[in-house]
Amino acid sequence: MRVALRLAYEGSSFSGFARQPKQRTVEGVLLQHLRKADLLENPREVRYEAAARTDRGVGALEQVVAFDSPRLPTPAELNSLLPPDLSVLSAAAVPPTFSPRRGALFRHYRYVLPLPEPFDLREARRGAKLLETAHTFTPFSKQEPGRYRSCKLFLVGIRAEGGVLKADFVATNFLYQQVRRMVGALLSVGRGETGVEELWELTRAGGKRGWEPAQPEGLFLARVGYRGLRLPPDPQAVDRFSEHLAKIPTLRSAEMRRTLVDEFESLNKGRTGDFRIWQGISPR
Repeated sequence: MRVALRLAYEGSSFSGFARQPKQRTVEGVLLQHLRKADLLENPREVRYEAAARTDRGVGALEQVVAFDSPRLPTPAELNSLLPPDLSVLSAAAVPPTFSPRRGALFRHYRYVLPLPEPFDLREARRGAKLLETAHTFTPFSKQEPGRYRSCKLFLVGIRAEGGVLKADFVATNFLYQQVRRMVGALLSVGRGETGVEELWELTRAGGKRGWEPAQPEGLFLARVGYRGLRLPPDPQAVDRFSEHLAKIPTLRSAEMRRTLVDEFESLNKGRTGDFRIWQGISPR
């Protein structure tokens, strides 16, 4: 059977998601324990696939992986094997052809950081609207062979809440380091270091000018959306991961914990809509 898992990880103790020799990565730890539990039907050809590849230090609340397995494990079974900074929030049987990467309708990332002073939020929002309609993302990505070279942005939003700056990005897919570089651009506009006119030119014509990526500590993958598939979190798994996040005194951990608890409470109240996506956005 084909199994899909929804993973959550805080990120700071991992050297990224993808497997790397002699490095502790999310994928490496997960596959190691799946093999120990005899959950991979054929360890050499498991048809294993992930929805996204997050960089070193980046967290996630809904990373989705799929693989062929002789049975469907429970989140409790898997979490009893996994370290506390990696949790399986849900597990589901999916069609044999399910691909978490190709089947994703959208990916939603959120970035949080202390609100800079001074910071012109209105100008940053003007910059965010320009990014939504950009003709090119060359200045906001690091091109590498084998990576996506285009994407369709649905939403770029930025707001301030209680001294915290939050930026959300929703797209079909993202280029390498694109989200962190767009955060860098919006911070530059908000601080008055870059004018909206210059940003407009770069989003239309491209050019050599680009931004250094913002630090990974503020970024997490909030959601991956699919047609006809939802992976609601298991109550015990929510408690397990929330307890781990509560022990980490960072803005991102607090935001991830709040977002996860809000989702769980929303589902308990019978709300089936995606409260994490801005109203009016309906990814297709």
